[in-house]
Amino acid sequence: MRYLFTAMPVASHFMPLVPLAHAALSGGHDVLVATSGPATRTAVAAGLVTADAGGSRQARQPYDDLLDMLARGEAGVAPDDPTSLAVHGRQFGEVGARQLDDIVTIARDWRADAVVYLGIHAAALVAARAAGIPAVLHGYGTPLPTFEPSLEHLAPHAARFGVDTVTEAEFEIDVLPPSLANFTDVPTTIGKPQHTLAMRYGCFNNGGTLPHWALRRGDVPRVVATCGSAPAMTLDGRLYRDIVTATERLGAELILLTADADLPELPSELPPHVRSERWLPLRALLNTTDAVVHHGGSGTFLSTLAAGLPQVTLPMPGTVNMTNARSLTARGTGPTVNLSEVSPDTLTAALEAVLRDPGPRRAAEEVAAEMATMPTTASVINRISQLIQDSR
Repeated sequence: MRYLFTAMPVASHFMPLVPLAHAALSGGHDVLVATSGPATRTAVAAGLVTADAGGSRQARQPYDDLLDMLARGEAGVAPDDPTSLAVHGRQFGEVGARQLDDIVTIARDWRADAVVYLGIHAAALVAARAAGIPAVLHGYGTPLPTFEPSLEHLAPHAARFGVDTVTEAEFEIDVLPPSLANFTDVPTTIGKPQHTLAMRYGCFNNGGTLPHWALRRGDVPRVVATCGSAPAMTLDGRLYRDIVTATERLGAELILLTADADLPELPSELPPHVRSERWLPLRALLNTTDAVVHHGGSGTFLSTLAAGLPQVTLPMPGTVNMTNARSLTARGTGPTVNLSEVSPDTLTAALEAVLRDPGPRRAAEEVAAEMATMPTTASVINRISQLIQDSR
């Protein structure tokens, strides 16, 4: 089989796809990645072959504009409220519109047998329909349908390829551990996948070199803080500044993963209990970590669960991070602190709860054991390949 993986030009949007792409290659299938920008760099670093989709049309720009709108509070307060759906639909849809022609051309010229994508990248489903091949909707946290508000934005572009009606992907991969509740109800009118396959989350966080100190535990509790690469997610560093204060109060070591973001609110000189790192392979780092505080991103919360660690979430309003945080708190793996309530005091209380109360760690370890029993990427790609073959 020839699997075309595609993503918006965002590194974190491609990372969830990497383990399945690797499994496909290991299973003897062909893999090509259609994307651009930071996602291309992530794919190449993962040893994958890429073809540019949208790079010449600055496909990343509408996504960066969305981050600015989120920071200004102009994108709603929950992922399924009307404002959020409209804003995300327009911005994600425009990213896809700038990539669509390239994805369709790549799928046709390379003779792809299926397109694999995350649901927020609706242009991938349009491309699959234009090329007349099956689509694989790959989950990355809370199960979500292909994002219909983006499909509406893409409708005139789809029409250019003779696609007047878009139906949901034939296959859905669900990586959410069964014991976590799904609090997101995104409306859809395009139908349901014919096949839904559960799969263990692959925890790809990029490669890298672990410092020697990261291979062993320290003398005090270790906390990792990571809020992604967008300054807006950290309020330009203010979140990190308050986390520094909270961990100092608790006598904990803090590993600050800044992703080289411009963080004007974070002091240039940090106290001795803080190690500031641009990037470290998160899942490997967590082997010697006691708790994680983060923005509620899907990759981070699933990697932390796989490590069996408690977590404190600081989600950005108007994003799916809000419902990720709600699922975690409902499962008992750690508290949520709303961005409007973040302060050294609230973060101290939240981190104290996950470091000193055994309940959140126990709940996280239960979820980690649950995830370990979920089907592997290898078994899922084999099953999808067989189903595609049988349908011919």
